[in-house]
Amino acid sequence: MRLTTEQQDAITTAARSCDVSVATFVRGLIATALKVDRGPTVQHGAPPELVLEIARLREVVAELGGAMVQASIAAREDNRPAEHDRIEALLPDIKKAAAELLALKNALWQSAA
Repeated sequence: MRLTTEQQDAITTAARSCDVSVATFVRGLIATALKVDRGPTVQHGAPPELVLEIARLREVVAELGGAMVQASIAAREDNRPAEHDRIEALLPDIKKAAAELLALKNALWQSAA
Protein backbone atom coordinates (compact mmCIF):
# COMPACT_ATOMS: atom_id res chain seq x y z
CA MET A 1 0.00 0.00 0.00
CA ARG A 2 1.36 3.42 -0.87
CA LEU A 3 1.24 6.04 1.85
CA THR A 4 2.20 9.66 1.90
CA THR A 5 5.23 10.56 3.98
CA GLU A 6 2.92 12.25 6.48
CA GLN A 7 0.77 9.10 6.80
CA GLN A 8 3.81 6.83 7.14
CA ASP A 9 5.37 9.07 9.78
CA ALA A 10 2.12 9.25 11.75
CA ILE A 11 1.65 5.48 11.67
CA THR A 12 5.27 4.84 12.63
CA THR A 13 5.10 7.33 15.51
CA ALA A 14 1.84 5.86 16.79
CA ALA A 15 3.15 2.29 16.55
CA ARG A 16 6.34 3.17 18.40
CA SER A 17 4.38 4.93 21.14
CA CYS A 18 2.52 1.62 21.62
CA ASP A 19 5.82 -0.31 21.41
CA VAL A 20 4.53 -2.52 18.61
CA SER A 21 5.56 -2.99 15.01
CA VAL A 22 3.96 -0.89 12.30
CA ALA A 23 2.34 -4.04 10.88
CA THR A 24 0.81 -4.89 14.28
CA PHE A 25 -0.47 -1.34 14.67
CA VAL A 26 -2.04 -1.27 11.20
CA ARG A 27 -3.57 -4.73 11.72
CA GLY A 28 -5.10 -3.37 14.93
CA LEU A 29 -6.62 -0.41 13.09
CA ILE A 30 -8.06 -2.68 10.41
CA ALA A 31 -9.35 -5.17 12.99
CA THR A 32 -11.04 -2.41 14.97
CA ALA A 33 -12.66 -0.94 11.86
CA LEU A 34 -13.86 -4.34 10.62
CA LYS A 35 -14.58 -5.78 14.08
CA VAL A 36 -12.39 -8.86 13.54
CA ASP A 37 -9.57 -10.53 15.46
CA ARG A 38 -6.42 -8.39 15.81
CA GLY A 39 -4.05 -11.25 15.04
CA PRO A 40 -0.55 -11.59 16.50
CA THR A 41 1.16 -8.75 18.34
CA VAL A 42 4.78 -8.15 17.44
CA GLN A 43 6.89 -5.95 19.68
CA HIS A 44 8.65 -3.09 17.95
CA GLY A 45 12.18 -3.78 16.85
CA ALA A 46 13.94 -1.11 14.86
CA PRO A 47 15.98 -2.60 12.03
CA PRO A 48 19.40 -1.12 11.32
CA GLU A 49 19.50 1.62 8.69
CA LEU A 50 21.24 -0.69 6.22
CA VAL A 51 18.32 -3.13 6.39
CA LEU A 52 15.88 -0.27 5.79
CA GLU A 53 17.85 0.96 2.79
CA ILE A 54 17.97 -2.54 1.28
CA ALA A 55 14.19 -2.82 1.83
CA ARG A 56 13.61 0.54 0.13
CA LEU A 57 15.81 -0.47 -2.79
CA ARG A 58 13.89 -3.75 -3.13
CA GLU A 59 10.62 -1.79 -3.25
CA VAL A 60 11.98 0.46 -5.98
CA VAL A 61 13.17 -2.52 -8.01
CA ALA A 62 9.77 -4.18 -7.59
CA GLU A 63 8.04 -1.00 -8.76
CA LEU A 64 10.40 -0.90 -11.74
CA GLY A 65 9.34 -4.45 -12.57
CA GLY A 66 5.70 -3.44 -12.46
CA ALA A 67 6.34 -0.45 -14.69
CA MET A 68 8.25 -2.64 -17.13
CA VAL A 69 5.32 -5.06 -17.32
CA GLN A 70 3.00 -2.15 -18.11
CA ALA A 71 5.45 -0.88 -20.76
CA SER A 72 5.63 -4.36 -22.26
CA ILE A 73 1.84 -4.56 -22.48
CA ALA A 74 1.67 -1.11 -24.07
CA ALA A 75 4.37 -2.00 -26.61
CA ARG A 76 2.53 -5.19 -27.54
CA GLU A 77 -0.81 -3.41 -27.86
CA ASP A 78 0.79 -0.66 -29.98
CA ASN A 79 2.29 -3.32 -32.28
CA ARG A 80 5.91 -2.54 -31.41
CA PRO A 81 7.33 -6.07 -31.25
CA ALA A 82 11.00 -5.07 -31.01
CA GLU A 83 10.39 -2.92 -27.93
CA HIS A 84 8.13 -5.58 -26.43
CA ASP A 85 10.80 -8.24 -26.86
CA ARG A 86 13.54 -6.04 -25.33
CA ILE A 87 11.38 -5.25 -22.31
CA GLU A 88 10.34 -8.89 -21.86
CA ALA A 89 14.00 -9.92 -21.97
CA LEU A 90 14.75 -7.64 -19.01
CA LEU A 91 11.91 -8.81 -16.77
CA PRO A 92 13.56 -12.01 -15.44
CA ASP A 93 16.63 -10.02 -14.34
CA ILE A 94 14.48 -7.46 -12.55
CA LYS A 95 12.50 -10.19 -10.79
CA LYS A 96 15.75 -11.93 -9.82
CA ALA A 97 17.23 -8.68 -8.46
CA ALA A 98 14.11 -8.04 -6.35
CA ALA A 99 14.25 -11.59 -4.96
CA GLU A 100 17.96 -11.31 -4.17
CA LEU A 101 17.43 -7.97 -2.41
CA LEU A 102 14.63 -9.52 -0.34
CA ALA A 103 16.87 -12.43 0.63
CA LEU A 104 19.69 -10.03 1.53
CA LYS A 105 17.36 -7.86 3.62
CA ASN A 106 16.05 -10.91 5.47
CA ALA A 107 19.56 -12.24 6.11
CA LEU A 108 20.79 -8.89 7.39
CA TRP A 109 17.74 -8.45 9.60
CA GLN A 110 18.15 -11.97 11.06
CA SER A 111 21.82 -11.37 11.82
CA ALA A 112 21.00 -8.02 13.47
CA ALA A 113 18.25 -9.49 15.67
